[in-house]
Amino acid sequence: MDIEYLCFSVPSIDGTDDIIHDGDDENTIWIKTKDRELRETAEQNNMSIVFDRTTKKFYKLGEKFDISGKIIFPRSHIAYEKELISNILEQGGIPIETMEDYDKIIYWPNFIKPVHRKLVVTTYKEFIENAESYRTMFQRIFLKTAIKSRIRHILTAFGTVNIEGEDFFFTKPPLFDLKKDDTIFLSEAFKPISDPENDMSCKEYRVFVVNDSLLSISRSYVDYETQVPEAVTAFAELQIKRISKVPEFPSSYVLDIGQVLMDGKEVIDMIEFNPICSSGLEVSHKLVEEILKRRNAPKQFVKK
Repeated sequence: MDIEYLCFSVPSIDGTDDIIHDGDDENTIWIKTKDRELRETAEQNNMSIVFDRTTKKFYKLGEKFDISGKIIFPRSHIAYEKELISNILEQGGIPIETMEDYDKIIYWPNFIKPVHRKLVVTTYKEFIENAESYRTMFQRIFLKTAIKSRIRHILTAFGTVNIEGEDFFFTKPPLFDLKKDDTIFLSEAFKPISDPENDMSCKEYRVFVVNDSLLSISRSYVDYETQVPEAVTAFAELQIKRISKVPEFPSSYVLDIGQVLMDGKEVIDMIEFNPICSSGLEVSHKLVEEILKRRNAPKQFVKK
């Protein structure tokens, strides 16, 4: 199943979400720049269509476009992801990510566990009630919410204190915005490995997976091509093969992996999964290049 188009969600046919404003922080500027680069590369290769959130229509080169039967790679910010996927489906397109896929990827530890790190899925309420058990389970707890961009911290301290006869649960750093029924992931905190060659504090990699095969892999947090170690690529390929056998797990997603220290030993492990529709980009043009390479590759036929 070859991708025919990348579809970008835009506020209107004459506008985009990647306009940089004076108040944008460094991370926002990065995201907008990478999105624009991907859209421009897709346009140059006749692979770009847009979804107008005002008219709820699809366009190619400014003209209304019938997406029926087209295999589409949706691209949008998180806030517009569900709207884009729903409209592709309603208008007869075939997105490589569905809404069911989205939910499964957000809650990926229900299906898959890292190779080296312990990881538990629970609620904040259950964590509070069984805090002492978790203290013995983990050396250093990394807590993050299932919902992207909410809360993610290494807990340096947690427990119950009694103030004037009443017990209160505390964490350091404090988790003010966390609700008791929020789903959280608890895992063993790893130590990143610095990368002086690229002036980075970690060695992490972003893997785009389409139809259970590696589409592209690149260093995270850099916008230029770097050499990916063979061991990292081999690990990614092995995990993709393992994940393809997990019942009901999506076949298209983004997997972040890293070279990290666990118990003083350098290992390669999975860090997290993200929906492919809204995941941030590193070397933007690589996605289009790899899609075209797949599309133009000689087809393999097996003689019966």
